[in-house]
Amino acid sequence: MSSFGKANAAIAAAGVLLLLSTCGAYFAFVRLQTSQQWVRHTLDVQHGLDQFVTTVARAGRVRAEYVDSGDPALLSRYAEAVVNVRSTLSSIKQLTSDNQGQRASCQKLSELTDRRIALMDEAIGLKRSGDSTLEAQAAITRKIVANADTTDNLLQSMGDEEQRLLAERQKREGASFSVIAGTLLTSLFLALVLFLIHHQLLTDQVRERLRAETSQRNLSARLLTLQDEERRKFARELHDSVGQQLAAMKMALSMLERKLPNDSVVQDCLKLADDAITETRTISHLLHPPLLDEAGLNSAIRWFVEGFAKRSGIQVNLQIPERQERLESSAELVLFRALQETLTNVHRHSGAKQADVTLNSSEGRLILSVRDHGRGISAIVLKSLIEQGSAAGVGLAGMTERLREIGGKLEIVSNGNGTEIIVRVPVRHRQPPIQFLSSVSQEVSG
Repeated sequence: MSSFGKANAAIAAAGVLLLLSTCGAYFAFVRLQTSQQWVRHTLDVQHGLDQFVTTVARAGRVRAEYVDSGDPALLSRYAEAVVNVRSTLSSIKQLTSDNQGQRASCQKLSELTDRRIALMDEAIGLKRSGDSTLEAQAAITRKIVANADTTDNLLQSMGDEEQRLLAERQKREGASFSVIAGTLLTSLFLALVLFLIHHQLLTDQVRERLRAETSQRNLSARLLTLQDEERRKFARELHDSVGQQLAAMKMALSMLERKLPNDSVVQDCLKLADDAITETRTISHLLHPPLLDEAGLNSAIRWFVEGFAKRSGIQVNLQIPERQERLESSAELVLFRALQETLTNVHRHSGAKQADVTLNSSEGRLILSVRDHGRGISAIVLKSLIEQGSAAGVGLAGMTERLREIGGKLEIVSNGNGTEIIVRVPVRHRQPPIQFLSSVSQEVSG
């Protein structure tokens, strides 16, 4: 599997693990809610049992006060207390309806409660009828106490059962929560590992792509260097070989003209020889102008602009310094090739009759600007040139690579009034030869 496929597989597996982690977190949250509901349910049952004890005790106190005082106003309070007892008992039955054992206990509690209420009603009835005696009330009280003891034992067993159920449920939920939490943490850890693997694979791809781009740029720079060397070689061959042969042929024709002064064929041959010599010199200089090596960039620019204006019929306004310190040979060559390419594009594509060429320096950079007054570049093509570098010809692409090699920059500005190409390169002055430096130091020391 390729590194790209491995990266996709890693991110897909990480996504699946994150999905599983999300599901695990959801189930853990649900189980936690369920556990909280069971805890709340147990507390509700215990509260109901406590409230039952309180309401029964209140009813017993009201019964005892009535038996002692015979106050009829206490009867309404007693009836209200009995209603609260039965309401509390009904609530306990409803809370424990999901537990069979607790339902049986509730049924027994209901019977004991009915019996206790009947005994209290009997005591109140004796008091109301006037037949109440200490012995009769004492007998009823003993029965109520025995019933209360049985009821208390039953309530204690019901409370213990609820506490046992709560502990069992908490233990089960705790174990389940531990398993879910462990699974969740493991999934998150594995997802993090997969994300790191995915990041590493992407980083490797980026490094590989950068290495490929660097190799491609180095190859492009090498090809451009070889191209310049071949141009220099061809220019030298044209000048030294073909040019010399044409010059020798012209000399021979001149000798023949002196012998045949009125021969039209000889005159035509002489003219053709002159044209061939001129054309050969022009091609040789365009391939690699000797002025660029001998006199510097400014002289080469002036010579090229003058020749371009004559060949193309385009008026070129040239503004460059009269004198300028020599730059590194690579920078001078790049600027001269940029001028060649931009003026050639002006002639081929702009339809302009006038162009402006300026050369100046600013903030440690040498700036070459070539502006035409033609039709300009369409917005779509210009955007493609700026953002993607597509739709650019080989010349512009080569110019960009040359500039990148020496730390320069190319900028294109275009509108309906024409196009301006701006080339910026860092100023690096040419170092004088070692022999020259030696001689200067000797002169200074002498």
